Amino acid sequence: MNAARGFALAGVALAVLLSLSCGRRQAAPDETAATPVPTAPPMKVVLFFPGDDTLLHREDREVPELPANGASRVKFVMGELLAGSQQGAPAPFPYAATVEAAFVDNRGNAFVALSAPPPGGVQGSATEVGMVYASVHSVVANCPGIERVQLLFGGREVQTLGHLDLSGPLAPRPELVAR
Repeated sequence: MNAARGFALAGVALAVLLSLSCGRRQAAPDETAATPVPTAPPMKVVLFFPGDDTLLHREDREVPELPANGASRVKFVMGELLAGSQQGAPAPFPYAATVEAAFVDNRGNAFVALSAPPPGGVQGSATEVGMVYASVHSVVANCPGIERVQLLFGGREVQTLGHLDLSGPLAPRPELVAR
């Protein structure tokens, strides 16, 4: 009986070994890797750049992320505009402007504080109109609830840079946009 018991134990041990080696669970691919986070589809912004014909030309651009409404969105849109055209349109500002701050009030006005132009940095009415209205149209087109934009330069309101009245918020002027 000892021999039979020995064979039985050996058989059980062999069965256990076989089941362990044959039935060994293989790890699922990427089981230890983090679960991939779905990426959001790119978002679109519409920017307006002055053309050689003195009209504003629309440029659609994909961005990986667009801030929610409000001042952060205004600042983001202006940053994209100041980065320049990706399709070869002239720069909207004749100097290397930067966005210092943006504010939004409860009446549909956005206020964008930009670095001041150097002395003589903005010359000619076409340059001024292109710069100001490229900003106005770009912000209004991308920021729900914003109807007018006022540009501030060097941290303060300015009456004009030479030709346009900049003392208050400006609404878009559709007649300045190329069809």
